[in-house]
Amino acid sequence: MLLFSVSVGRNEGRNHWCSSESGWPNPSTVDKTAHLVFDLPMKLPGPFDIHRVIEAEGAFRPPGFLFPDATPEVFSACKVASDPRLYNADTDRLVMSFHSIVVRTERNNILVDTCVGNDKNRPALPEWHLKNGPYLKDLAATGTPTEAIDYVLCTHLHADHVGWNTRLIDGRWTPTFPNAKYIMARKEVEYWEQVRNNSDEEANHRSWDDSVQPIIDANQAVLVDDGYEIEAGVQLVPAPGHTPGNVMLSVDNGKERAFIIGDTLHHPVQVEHPEWSSRFCWDSAMSRKTRQKFLEIIADSGTYVLPAHFATPTAARIFSTAEGFDFEMVDT
Repeated sequence: MLLFSVSVGRNEGRNHWCSSESGWPNPSTVDKTAHLVFDLPMKLPGPFDIHRVIEAEGAFRPPGFLFPDATPEVFSACKVASDPRLYNADTDRLVMSFHSIVVRTERNNILVDTCVGNDKNRPALPEWHLKNGPYLKDLAATGTPTEAIDYVLCTHLHADHVGWNTRLIDGRWTPTFPNAKYIMARKEVEYWEQVRNNSDEEANHRSWDDSVQPIIDANQAVLVDDGYEIEAGVQLVPAPGHTPGNVMLSVDNGKERAFIIGDTLHHPVQVEHPEWSSRFCWDSAMSRKTRQKFLEIIADSGTYVLPAHFATPTAARIFSTAEGFDFEMVDT
């Protein structure tokens, strides 16, 4: 079992990934011609049967916006700066994806992270506001319609990871996956519940109200502690820093291993610069320590890394170098 133990002070001044202060670009400022892919299920490498369901993918924000430490001079020397799959040099935009990952074992269908969702009221982020996309159709194309999902894992509770937890039916937010248990880290739920109840801040665009609380009210939420095992070879791994209860999913069939890591890494440039935490990390120092230790453990092991926002082809392998770490993107 892979566990992380990091202990540093929380940075009170950080914005959340889904803060209304994030300034995510409105549609008029997004380059919609650069490596844009929508709604396309895609097979991923790794154990069992793994697919990606894309809600949106394309060029979004400059490197320095997402990573405050990424100066133009340092970023230009990075490997990703010359890879058009990962960075659009013409517009100075990181190419990123918003997707879910489906793991189909012999026993269970597991959906990891549920993107932004349709009909969600997110006026501060026009690209997320009242979306109307074919996510459920694309999910079904993987062979897993809503009723076939046994588990939904939320790696953390930011708005772009919980949106399809629910859908709007007759004016009510109803669990999208009627037969699923929704797995959430207890630490994560306790933190965001406290924020929701004790703060005037519209944390996560009030996604707690439309995408988390309805799951709890329907008695479909399962709050778990570190190391929770869904089934043999499928286990949660704590990875705190991006949020207090951020987790990854280790998937191992005895022949191959993959880590579905949510936002532990947002973009491949963080393999080259693991010290770069996103501006939306709850605790940037803790996030940095978690990311560094994770890379140290999996480097040179052949393990597949499947993050929540790496653009096509999404899967990566990590290698150690004299200077730190390198990666290769892996096509199926």
